[in-house]
Amino acid sequence: MENKRPWLTGRNVATAVFLLLANFLIITAVWLGIRFGTIDMTTILFQLKVPISGADPTNFYEIFILLFTIGPAATAAELGLFALANKIRSHRTEKEKKAAVTTWIVEHRRIIAAAFFVVSIFIIGYRLHIVKYVINQFSNSPIYDDEYADPKAVAIKAPEKKRNLIYIYMESMEVTYADEVHGGAAGQNRIPEMTDIALNNICFTAAGSEKLNGPQAVVGTTWTMASLVAQTSGVPLTIPIGENAMGKKAYKTFLPGVYSIGQVLRDNGYELSYLIGSEKEFSGADIFLSTHGDYTMKDLNYYRNNGKLPKDYYVWWGFEDEKVYQFAQEELTELAAGDKPFAFTMMTMDTHFTNGLRCGLCPNEFSDQYSNVIACASLQLAGFLDWLAEQPYYEDTTIIVAGDHPTMDTKYTGKLTHMNKKYIRKTYCVVINSAVPYTLGKMRDFTVMDMYPTTLAAMGFTIPGDRLGIGVNLFSDQQTMLEKYGLEELNNLLESRSDFYDSLIYGNEEQN
Repeated sequence: MENKRPWLTGRNVATAVFLLLANFLIITAVWLGIRFGTIDMTTILFQLKVPISGADPTNFYEIFILLFTIGPAATAAELGLFALANKIRSHRTEKEKKAAVTTWIVEHRRIIAAAFFVVSIFIIGYRLHIVKYVINQFSNSPIYDDEYADPKAVAIKAPEKKRNLIYIYMESMEVTYADEVHGGAAGQNRIPEMTDIALNNICFTAAGSEKLNGPQAVVGTTWTMASLVAQTSGVPLTIPIGENAMGKKAYKTFLPGVYSIGQVLRDNGYELSYLIGSEKEFSGADIFLSTHGDYTMKDLNYYRNNGKLPKDYYVWWGFEDEKVYQFAQEELTELAAGDKPFAFTMMTMDTHFTNGLRCGLCPNEFSDQYSNVIACASLQLAGFLDWLAEQPYYEDTTIIVAGDHPTMDTKYTGKLTHMNKKYIRKTYCVVINSAVPYTLGKMRDFTVMDMYPTTLAAMGFTIPGDRLGIGVNLFSDQQTMLEKYGLEELNNLLESRSDFYDSLIYGNEEQN
C-alpha cells in the first residue's frame, strides 16, 4: 500500500498562503473598481495617516464580508484543483506520471501559487496606479515653482463694508445628477431645485446657457478633507512617500506653511464657525481648522454634551442633515447678533456613499434609495436658502454651495453615464449674492482649488493678480491651471513630488 503524504507540509501551507493572499488582493481590486472607480495612492496614504473617528463603518462591511467568505472559498476551490490533479496523477503508471501535465502541476503547485500572488500584486498595483505614483515621487513638479501665488505675500484687501460668508459643503454632490438638458447625465433630474438655484445665480457657465457647470476632480481633491484644504487654501492635499512626508509633527500642525481663507478672514476681524454632523476629528479637520483660522467647531459631541442631542445619539455618520440645517439656523442667528462679520461653514453628510441616508423628509420618486436621498438633499438645501432669504443679514451675505468631491459610488454614476462614456463628471457649485458679477460669458474649466480666490472675490475682496495658491479667481480672465495644462497633465504635475509643496507641509509654525 502506498504511503500517503501528510497534507500539512511546508509546501502545501505555502501554497495555501500564497493563494489566499492573491485572492484577497484580487477581491480588493475588483471591489475598489466597482465601488470607487478610479482611486489613487494619495487618497489611501492620507487616510492611513489620520484619524478615522466618526467614519461610518457600514461602508466597509461589504469588503470584509467578501474577503472572509469568497477569499477562503476561492482558496479552497483552488487547493481542490491541485488535489484533483494529484488524484488523476495517482491513477497513472510511473511512465505516464512523468509525462503528464498533472505531475508538473502538482510538483510545482507552490511556484504556481506564488506566481498567482505576484500577478495579483500587479493587478492591485494597476488598480491603484502604484507604479505611476512611485515614478512621480521621484520626479520634481515645477507647477508650484512656476504658478504658486503665496497668499501671505499677496496684498489682499477687504472691502470697506465687509460681507458675511456662508459656505455649504454638500457631500458627494455632482452636476451629474441633473438631467441631460441641464448638463447632467440623468434621464430625470435628481436635483431640480439646485439646478434652478445654480442657473439663477453664478455657476461660471456660458452666457445664456441652461447647462450647469462645476469643478472637475483632480489629484489631491477627491475626498472630503482634501477638498476642504483645496477650497480654502488653493492647493491639493497630496502625501509624498517617506517617513517624514506626513509624520506626527506635520500632522499636529497640518500644512502649517499654508495661509488659508480662514486666516485671511480671521486677520480681517471675522468670527469663524464650523458645523458638521459627524465628529470634527475625522480626517484631521479639527487640526486643520484650529490652526488655519481658529474656528469655533460644533459637531456630534458638542451637541451631545450640550443637551441638543441624547448622549448616545448616532445616526449614519453622527446626526442627519435635517438636524444640521436646524442647528445651522440657530448658529447663524447667534452669529448675526454679534458685532463682527461672520464666516460660517457647514457640511452635509446624508448623500455619502453607499446609498446615502434616507430620512423622513426624503421623497419616494425614484426606484433606488440613493436617487431619493440626492433629491432630498436638493429639497433641504432649497428650504434652507429660502429661510436665509428672509433673514435681515441676507443681502450682506455671500453664499457658496459646493460639492466636496464626486461621489465614490461609481456604480451609481456608471448607471447614469453608461450612454455617454465621454461624460465629464463635475461637482456642484454656485455663488449666491456675489459682490461682483460674472461677465466673462463663457464656461470655465476649473477645480476646487480655484474656489479660494473666487470666494474672496465674491465677498468683495481685492486680490492683486487674481491668484492665491495655484487657484485662480474665476471672475477674472486669468487662465485656471485646468485651462492651461489640461486634465491629464495637471494630474501628473499635482501627483509628482515637489520640494516647494513639501515646504508647505512643514512650513513655519509661528506664522499660524
